[in-house]
This record gives sequence, C-alpha cells and structure tokens, in this order.
Amino acid sequence: MTEVQKSCNAFARDLFDVVTRDSSTNRKVTGVNAIISPVSIQTSLIYAYMGADGSTAEELRHGLRLESDEREEIAKSFHEFWTKHCSYGDRLTLRSVNRLFVNQTLTLQSEFRKLAEDYFLTQPEALKFSDAVEATNTINDLVMKDTENKIQHLLQPDAVNADTSAVLVNALYFKGKFKKPFTPESTMSDDFYVDQDRHVEVDMMYQEDKFKYIELPEVDARAVQLPYEDSNISLLIILPNKTTGLLDLERNLKTIDLADIESRMTMEDVEIAMPRFSLEFDLDLRETLQELGISKLFDDSADLSRLFTTPTGQKISAAKHRGYIKVNEAGSEAAAVTFMKMVPMSLNMQKKTFKVDHPFIFFIHNPKAVFFAGRFVEPQKNKSSTCDDGLKSISESMRVEMSQMFSRKSD
Repeated sequence: MTEVQKSCNAFARDLFDVVTRDSSTNRKVTGVNAIISPVSIQTSLIYAYMGADGSTAEELRHGLRLESDEREEIAKSFHEFWTKHCSYGDRLTLRSVNRLFVNQTLTLQSEFRKLAEDYFLTQPEALKFSDAVEATNTINDLVMKDTENKIQHLLQPDAVNADTSAVLVNALYFKGKFKKPFTPESTMSDDFYVDQDRHVEVDMMYQEDKFKYIELPEVDARAVQLPYEDSNISLLIILPNKTTGLLDLERNLKTIDLADIESRMTMEDVEIAMPRFSLEFDLDLRETLQELGISKLFDDSADLSRLFTTPTGQKISAAKHRGYIKVNEAGSEAAAVTFMKMVPMSLNMQKKTFKVDHPFIFFIHNPKAVFFAGRFVEPQKNKSSTCDDGLKSISESMRVEMSQMFSRKSD
C-alpha cells in the first residue's frame, strides 16, 4: 500500500466518523442524509499545507495523516495520484480542479507559486477583492465552467472584501455508468423504512446478476459492490441487517478497512433492490476539522508564512464543503438506455437477496482512495421519484466544492 493510499484511506475514515457522528447529534433516530468527498477535502488542505509552517504545518500533517514532511514530495505524490485517476475513458469522468484567487495587493512566495503551478496545476489569478461583486462573479463563472454549469452561485458577494487575501476552490466532478445497469422497466414503487414506525414510498430499482458480496457479522451488516465501466471505481453499499442499525454500524465503521472488505468479497448471484436516490449536503468544515485536531489554521496563532511575501500574518476564516449525488438506473448520461437480459427460470438456492429498504451508507471508491462517502437516511420529497432530469442525465454527476478563504489577521 502506497503512502498516498494509506493517507487517503486513514483520513477518509477519520473524517467520515466525525461527520456522521455530528450529523446524528440530537437526532431522535439516525440523523440526516450526508455526502462528502474525503479526498477532495484532503487535497485542498494539502494545498493549504504548502503555505503553512511551524506548529500549524505539523498539526495539518498529523490531521491529514501524512507521514512525510517534505512538501515537494507530498505535492508530487498527490499530483501523480490525480494524474492517474483522472485518466479514465469516455464512459467515466473523474476530474479534480484547483483554483487559487489572490488579492492583487499581495505577492505569493516563489516556492509556493512553483508548487501550485507544477503539482496543483494552478496558475494563481490576481483579483480585486475590494470589488466584491466583480471578484465573486469571476470565481463563480470559473466554477461553473469547471463543473459544466452544474454549480452556480458558489459565493455570494459578501463572502469577500478588501481584507480577503485569497480564495482557494477545489471542485471534484464524477460521472460514471454502471457496468451492470439496472433495467428501467423493472423500477417500481416500494417502501423505504426510515425507522420501525415510518416508511416512505420510493422508486425501487431491481436487478439480478453476479456481484461482489459479503456478510459482515462483526458489524451486523452486509455489503454489495456495483462497479463502474472502464475503471476500478465502484459503488459500495453497506446495509445494516437491522432497520435501525445505522448508528451502530457507523460507530463501528472505523474498525472496518474498505480495502479489507473488498479483498474478502466473493462473486455471488445477488438480487438487488435499491432506491433511486439523490441528496445534497453542506458542511461547515471548521468545526469538523477541529475535531480532527486541525485548529491552528483558524486562529490568530496560525502560521501561513510560506504563502505570501508580506510579513502580515494570515489565517483561514472559512472552510466549507458541498456534496451532491444522484443515482438511478444507468449511472450516467445515457438517456435512452434499454437493457434487457434473459436468465434461466431455474430456482437458485444460493442466490443472495440484498434489499436496500432502510438507512445505509455508501462509498464511491477504488482500492487507493474514497472519492465520495455518504449516508442515506430518508428519501426527500419530489427527488427520489422524479425523472425530469432523466432525459438529460439518467444518473447525474456528483459534484463537490470546497472553498477556503484566507483573511488577514487584524492588527
């Protein structure tokens, strides 16, 4: 296992544990729907790490699960990671875009600029943040371009002002087609049990085929893996055996290594029933990162002295994350997909039944990283059963943004 792989997987476990724990606080049952991109958040923070020094850098290094403290080595490793994982064929798109907008009154240090250009593929752009409307319009327009017009109005004009030093944006965009798509004609209404006393009607997708499957008695759950075409990326669904078992599963999740689960899975005949689902989730990263031991970035003791040539101190004033996912039959933009398969009408005593009719967790991942991680608790009205996007995108992309605003410390 490479250092990047160890770092990505360890950070993903830490982050998902905090997010799901926090999203369940003060909730009567299982909390709220959520989706995050651990590797996108980690990549953005590594970008910030390039400008950090002293105890701030050390805190970031530990929180991000980085073993090396050599900045160029770390930047190079993640550059190679993204170069490799953004090179799939026409049937799958995975794109990571970093952008850095700098106050026109400030000058970046040459070392930081070189790392940004060589390994983060970012040409820093000078902006007049005192003109908040023009600055945010510029950022929003480029974000729209990076996400194929999927993300609009990322920043409101009051997000920046003359004291803003820089804005860092990372967008991760994914769109994939299932290797074994569901048959749209088989989709029908069924019940999804939010808890033991309440259920919601959903559009339930059905198919029977050979899939990687595993029983997980150690966490009272089971899992199935749905691979995407032309890649080693897959959708892993982990379903508690009990209708109300999500919280117990999440509490034990840190003891589970996704790579270990994958290595233990076997190919089985599986009859899968799962809902079409879509969800959107906004996360204020500041408190989440503080629970991971990353706090100096946000206070007046922050040391970001490797960022600008000016002696004026800097700190991060905001860190936010937005995730979105929509899953239905095909998993891609294939609008007119019709999939028909004939199977023998024999009784298969070995067939596994995997009916996703209660809260579950999911991961879009490959052996080296978790690109997206989420929990589906409750269908949203007019989302899971709506098909008006289907003619355009039968399974729309996932998109994630993270904006980090660096603001000057007050004198």
